[in-house]
Amino acid sequence: MKKINLQLYSFGNDSTLSLLEKIKCAGEIGFTGVEFARGYDGIEAADLKKALDDAGLTAESAHVGLPFMEQDIPYLAQIGCKWVICPMAAFNTVEETKELADDLNRLGDLAAKYGMKVGYHNHTDEFYKVDGKYLQDWLIEFTNPETVDIELDCGWASAAGIDPVEYINTHAGRIAGIHIKENSDVVGASLPRSRREPDFWSTLERDENGKPIIPPEFLKLMEERDRLNVAQGTGIVDWKAIKAAAESHRDDVIFIVERECSYGGMERIDCLKEDIVWLHENL
Repeated sequence: MKKINLQLYSFGNDSTLSLLEKIKCAGEIGFTGVEFARGYDGIEAADLKKALDDAGLTAESAHVGLPFMEQDIPYLAQIGCKWVICPMAAFNTVEETKELADDLNRLGDLAAKYGMKVGYHNHTDEFYKVDGKYLQDWLIEFTNPETVDIELDCGWASAAGIDPVEYINTHAGRIAGIHIKENSDVVGASLPRSRREPDFWSTLERDENGKPIIPPEFLKLMEERDRLNVAQGTGIVDWKAIKAAAESHRDDVIFIVERECSYGGMERIDCLKEDIVWLHENL
C-alpha cells in the first residue's frame, strides 16, 4: 500500500503538538495524507494548505461534527478536501436514523456546490439492530448515494461482530473510505443513544477548573475498549481482504489509519511508525 492517510486524532488527546506540527510529523513518519479532526480554528486556509504542501501531504478528508459542517465546508474546499465526514452521532430508532440521513443529505447538497461529498463514520453502536436491520443499514438506505458516502471503521465494525469484507460487498460502491484500526476482539454493539437525550459530555459534573468529571464506570469502559486497539497486524482483521474488497467496487477509496491508543508501553508516535511499516510491507 503506497497511499496511506493518518487521522490526526491518532496523536492522542494528550499530544503537545500543534496542528501544524502534527501535519509535519505525519509527513516525516511516512504518511502521504492526513484526515483532520477539526483543530484548525484560527488558521487561515492558505496557511494550512502551505503546511500540507511543505510536508508533501494531501488532505482528502476531515472529521467534522454536524453542528460545524456547514461553516467548515467552504474552508475545507480551499485546501482541496473532497470529503467531510460526521465522526459520530446519536440515533437509536429508524425515525432518528431518517432524521440524521436528512441532515446528511442536506449537507451533501451543500458540499456538492464545492465539488465535495459528506460521509458518516461508524463506531459499534451503528451495528445495533432495529426492526431487523442494523442502524447503519437504515442510514445507508436513507442517504443519497450521489452526495453521501460511508467511511467504514473496520476496527469498530469487527469489534461489533461484523465481517468488514462482507459488509463492503453488501453495500458495494457506498464505502468510500476505510479506517484502518487494528482490533483484537469482538465485544458486540454498544447500546446507541437517542438524539433526543442530552449530549453525554454536557451531563457531566465539572471540577474547580471546569474540566468534566468522568464517571468511574465510563473510564473502565474506555480502558476495555482501548485494549482492543493493538499493534497493526496482530488483531482479528483481514486487511488484505478488506483492501481487495473495497478497491473492487470503487477506484477512489481512501485508507486512513486511526489509532485510538498506544500499546506495549510505547509512545504514540512510535506506534504510528510501526503501523505504517507493517502496512507498507504487507499491503
